[in-house]
Amino acid sequence: MKNRLLTTLIAGSALLLLALACEERPLPSLTYRQRELADTVYLERIGVLRPQLDSLCDARFDSLVQVAVDSLIRVRRTEEARLRARVRQQLQSQ
Repeated sequence: MKNRLLTTLIAGSALLLLALACEERPLPSLTYRQRELADTVYLERIGVLRPQLDSLCDARFDSLVQVAVDSLIRVRRTEEARLRARVRQQLQSQ
């Protein structure tokens, strides 16, 4: 009886700790000056990164379009096969 009570107590404590540990911490509140500084730093850094990000997008564009087209064709062929099977089944049941 004592072992079961102890086990239940330990398991309950562990569950409570896990539940409390999973809470999201609130975002820190920033002053106006801190927000302004963060915004300025972001704009400076994004200005440097934008040409690199744009060149990566340009380099990957053709392959991304090809993947999208292949996916659309695959979906359309599946739909077409399903429709043809339904028409065949309707013709056979007549």
